[in-house]
Amino acid sequence: MTIADCHITVIHTGLAHDADMRQFLLECLNIREQVFCEEQHIEFGIEQDGKDNESGHILLWYQNIPVGTMRYRQTEEGVRLERLSVLSPYRGLQYGKLLIQAGITAARDEQLKGQIYLHAQVSALPFYHKLGFIDFGDEFSEGGIAHRNMFLPKETENELVSAADKACFSEQAG
Repeated sequence: MTIADCHITVIHTGLAHDADMRQFLLECLNIREQVFCEEQHIEFGIEQDGKDNESGHILLWYQNIPVGTMRYRQTEEGVRLERLSVLSPYRGLQYGKLLIQAGITAARDEQLKGQIYLHAQVSALPFYHKLGFIDFGDEFSEGGIAHRNMFLPKETENELVSAADKACFSEQAG
């Protein structure tokens, strides 16, 4: 499994329920349900928080199979990356990094403003640290799982996005 065998679909903010985008969104929701609800036992009602219509979505494909997703949205605090999920057989292959890069690129292409930030599961802190995110504040619980706030310094954001494998970002939806 290589990065060259993948591509990304971007569903821009506000287009999640557009007739042409509906199937892509359903693929995203299916991945999230498998990872968060089935694997991590997060309640479906918590995972489905009603914010999908106001969010942009990234869908990662490996050999035309949907294997990962993430959403991004504008908040008062900046640009929040969230719901990053990669199906179990595809973890450890840098697909999470591709999703982050694509999410930042899509958010900036839409001219979303402010600091890039996220709520990271404590178990995933090393992954985010490796990408340049910095954690701050106290640990807190979301969906019964320990999390930390993290932000991405602007200079690190620029480096991360400029290092993106542009070949993966071949498909733009919306």
